[in-house]
Amino acid sequence: MSTAENKIIQFNTRDDKNVWNCIKTFLDRAEQNSKNTRVSYEHSIRDFFLTMRGKELENLIEEDLIFTKPQIETYQVSIRNKYKSTTVNNRISALKKCYVKLEDYGLDVKASWFELERYNEHDKESYDPMTHEEIIHTINILSKTRKGFEKGLMIRVAYATAFRKESIQNLTWNDIINIDGIWFMKTLGKGNKMDYKKISNDLYDELMKQKELIGGDNIFQLTNRTINKMLNYIRENIDFGERNITFHSLKKSSINEVALITNYDLKSMQQQGNHSSVTTTLNDYMAKKSLDDLVIVDINHKMPIEKFDELSKEELISLLKGADRNIQAKLLQQLGAM
Repeated sequence: MSTAENKIIQFNTRDDKNVWNCIKTFLDRAEQNSKNTRVSYEHSIRDFFLTMRGKELENLIEEDLIFTKPQIETYQVSIRNKYKSTTVNNRISALKKCYVKLEDYGLDVKASWFELERYNEHDKESYDPMTHEEIIHTINILSKTRKGFEKGLMIRVAYATAFRKESIQNLTWNDIINIDGIWFMKTLGKGNKMDYKKISNDLYDELMKQKELIGGDNIFQLTNRTINKMLNYIRENIDFGERNITFHSLKKSSINEVALITNYDLKSMQQQGNHSSVTTTLNDYMAKKSLDDLVIVDINHKMPIEKFDELSKEELISLLKGADRNIQAKLLQQLGAM
């Protein structure tokens, strides 16, 4: 019998209650269904024990697993002060699933400790997009910070692909592929749905620079803490008004850019967002329009287009070059240039 088989048999004996081995087996099994699920579960479990026990998972002993239900509820309330209700519900759910397994493995715990009242998720937190110009400005200001090139490249990849943060963190060099001379990035997205996005040759060249700089298997080595600090830095240095800017804003920005380029083709927007239903695209990305997008509806309202006749050629060109990108895109589409 092989050494590996010996180890498995030894692990499955009732006397072996190594906590980390048990949790790792739970996570490894979750990863067989979805790598993103494993990452999410591990993050939730690590945060819980760091907060409640001040320990990494690898250092836990069986006594560290024992809690009272009021202690769990206290943790639930504390993280709700930092995260939206959906995130809190997902974290408690991940912990409960882990404890179900730990209970199955014979550890002296109860999964019922985590049977808590879920938070209402109807008040879904809203994220606002950044403009194309703001994203360029973001990359420029990040370039002056520590690991600035890698941070800016992550922003650029998020904007180009509309991939979720966790998916981008898990990207490897094998996820960059060439099909018929065109570069693509691929990831296993939400719902275990494969997502392919075209990237420009220029972005590919920048990614290859990153590969020379860091090596390794993963494209990005930025931790969640570094990414959160990066987002705080962006919000402190760019005036977004009352808009709520998060990493997910880049996904919205990406879909908005596709909308602009395709003259709001819903199928293209749905594909960019990797949405299973076009309803998601409509509800999340077209439901809110800014006050600037509102138009006057009145039978006597007439556009004074005769004002264009009063402009010289140079004034018209200057007006077009200074116009909103939406207007420029529509005009270029009419010219057949896009």
